[in-house]
Amino acid sequence: MAVVSGNYVDFVVRYAGNTERCRITEAALLNRERVINEHLNHGQLIAIFVKHRAEIEYLAIAKMQREKHSDHGLVLTTDDLNP
Repeated sequence: MAVVSGNYVDFVVRYAGNTERCRITEAALLNRERVINEHLNHGQLIAIFVKHRAEIEYLAIAKMQREKHSDHGLVLTTDDLNP
């Protein structure tokens, strides 16, 4: 399940036997979809997330493996999607 919260889409992934909270910035989603219009509604942002979900979840898990993350979760940014 994914939910729009401010300028983020919040989602969860399974990692090391736990459910981990993650979020991706709206800017990262727009960049991934190559969308210039920054006035998308929540449904449109969720649709972009769903389209790229497998890649986003893979990148979130890879970032968890590389870096420590807090109880507040992990945030993916444009830099994470464009290494």
